[in-house]
Amino acid sequence: MNFKKPGFLFAIAAMFVLASSAAVFAQNANFNASRTFQFDPDHTGEAVAFWKNGIGLSDSSCNTRFGLDLEKNGALSDNVSAGAVLDGLKGVMTSAGDTLGYDISNASPCGAGAPRFNVSYITPLGVSGFSFVGGCSNGTHAPAPQSPLLWTRVTMNLQNPGQAFPVIPPGSILQSVVLIVDEPGKYLLDNIEFKFQYADKPGNSGPSPSCP
Repeated sequence: MNFKKPGFLFAIAAMFVLASSAAVFAQNANFNASRTFQFDPDHTGEAVAFWKNGIGLSDSSCNTRFGLDLEKNGALSDNVSAGAVLDGLKGVMTSAGDTLGYDISNASPCGAGAPRFNVSYITPLGVSGFSFVGGCSNGTHAPAPQSPLLWTRVTMNLQNPGQAFPVIPPGSILQSVVLIVDEPGKYLLDNIEFKFQYADKPGNSGPSPSCP
């Protein structure tokens, strides 16, 4: 085989470009959490999920204060949940030290099972995986930078066995990430986070908001 043929060299170059592009795409963690949902197959009316201006922290624009209201207004045993889908993360590769998280109003419940992230992925060995990340009481807590007296920043490390069940190996390829509450209560959230990208309102994520 003549490895100096122009066609062969062009094919190798094209493969390199495609591989490089795929690697770049896999590291792009930009997402949005605009798509909320209410799972209520029995039509109880107990699920609530929406973004609303005026109930959250200041957004990166410093002009609006969107917050995410998620509610389960019924018994724990009721087949009801509410949440938001983190669109744009399919195909993103996880790295060591990655976290998922959010800011939560101190008036909200903070349980072992909610709010949490349901994460589907493909491991580096090509095996399908599913993990619960969270809930709130399992996370690392710190005063939320924008409102330290009224809000708490909660982060969950994907490789911490006390925060991700089971842990998500570095190098895994995300398939879906869903923020969900299925325990009773009214939860007020903001600044949904992954890889230091924050969704502070409907629309694309960005750097952590700094407006007070």
